[in-house]
Amino acid sequence: MGQQWTSRCGSTATLCESPNSSSTSSTTSLKQHIDIPRRVSDALDARGFNVSSEGLVTFQDSSRSHPRNWSLLRKSYDAGLICFLEFWMTLVSNTGSATSEAARDELGISREMGVFCFVTVYMLGQALGGLVLPPMAESFGGRTIYVVTTLLFGVCCLIIALVPTLPAIVACRALSGVLSAMPAVVAAGSLENMFDARGRIYLIHLWISGAVLGLALAPPFATYISASSLRWPAVYAIAAIVTFACTLLCLLMEESRPSQVLHQQVRKVSKQAGFDQLSADGATLPTISEFVRTSLWQPIHLFTEPIVGAVSIMAATVYGIIYLFSEALPTIYVDDFGLGAQPAALVFLAIALGIPLTFLPRIYDIRIANRVQKLGRQMEPEDKLLGFYIAAPVLAVSLWWFASTVPPLIPTISPWVSVASLALIGFGVVEFDNVLSGYLTDSYTSYAASANAPMAFLRAILSGVFPLIGRRMFSKMGNNNALFLLAALATCFCGVAVWFAFQGKQLRQRSLFASESSQTYEHRSETYLAEKSGRV
Repeated sequence: MGQQWTSRCGSTATLCESPNSSSTSSTTSLKQHIDIPRRVSDALDARGFNVSSEGLVTFQDSSRSHPRNWSLLRKSYDAGLICFLEFWMTLVSNTGSATSEAARDELGISREMGVFCFVTVYMLGQALGGLVLPPMAESFGGRTIYVVTTLLFGVCCLIIALVPTLPAIVACRALSGVLSAMPAVVAAGSLENMFDARGRIYLIHLWISGAVLGLALAPPFATYISASSLRWPAVYAIAAIVTFACTLLCLLMEESRPSQVLHQQVRKVSKQAGFDQLSADGATLPTISEFVRTSLWQPIHLFTEPIVGAVSIMAATVYGIIYLFSEALPTIYVDDFGLGAQPAALVFLAIALGIPLTFLPRIYDIRIANRVQKLGRQMEPEDKLLGFYIAAPVLAVSLWWFASTVPPLIPTISPWVSVASLALIGFGVVEFDNVLSGYLTDSYTSYAASANAPMAFLRAILSGVFPLIGRRMFSKMGNNNALFLLAALATCFCGVAVWFAFQGKQLRQRSLFASESSQTYEHRSETYLAEKSGRV
């Protein structure tokens, strides 16, 4: 029968394995042989499936039903829509600082309360959604949840636009945050369902780049609309219109979780052929104890491992800096450089200019992947850390540069000198998030979802807290001292990069879960290569 695709997949980092594993064989050996009618086996074969004498259905090697073997057009549509959803929902998330500033007099609240209601509750909701939605997507597949969460996200935005009261804002921004975890946290698994390791190098990068682009475009988008005759509720009216359009596009998506595809096809064949003795392995709804163990306890346990803790803190802090800047940059460029609110908002576009530079390390990653493939060896997680080694010093230098080129340290300097450094900061943010999340996925394989969960959770928490303290931090410490503090923190990350370069592999091998995942993956890779060469 050769190699087949089974439906055993991780929750976020989906790994589809060879079915010739002990778990599958032990399961099927306990079943009795049944007589499979010819019409049933022919129907399954036409759809790209094999069926065993026990009635267990598996994917064929080149099955067009498997998401990895879909047409390029099919995969491009689904992946493109997922990346756009991440871009758009991230943009909507970072409109909070600008809209809260425009709405606070109308709502009768302080600046800090406005930031809390528009920004912090959204990010706290995303932190919660990052724990709840992955097991739901794992059990029921992603397509339906994409449709439902996108629709409800649009409804929440519409309610804010039509009923701009504080209770409605708090409730809908919190729920929007929960719903946004679908493209922000679960999407990595959806992309991995469809693309192999080489394809994911660029797809995951596009997904993360879209998020940072949304962060950069949000302040000018919200500021200009809020200052217009449309006023700030129009920001969420536009968000609702675009999101409803995305909901319609989501209806054209296909389910990409292999286990769900398998179950759907088995049900169709069983119903059409009137034969109910077929079966397929797949995910089931977790019990409360399983949910606590896998979705809550295991990520907390993994956070205690050095590489997970270090990576989570670094990536979350760097990502949160953009949310911090949403409050700090208007203070710098309006109060100190004397720019108007709208021109000051355009400064954020400089962050987006650093995104194209991040495609250069991906060229190196592809070259390494090709070289490893030619040598016939397994790629080590540390092989793809070049972007981190570059981004750490670039981020540190750019923050020192920015800190040294804003008033009051140099009161007569041109604002363009500091704006130029923001492009390098944008480069650093994308590389940190892209490379480090990929490093955790490669290191923990079957535990990748739990390994990435602490980073996603901490990133959401810091992104919600940083804007609250942004203006006060800069007013109390002064612009330069506050930025020097961030620059010093980024410099410490350079030390972590050196540590990873020389001790990363040894540290990973001493980590219990990472070591277990690595050994399991190596065993499966050796078995697969042996099968392909005809030695087993």
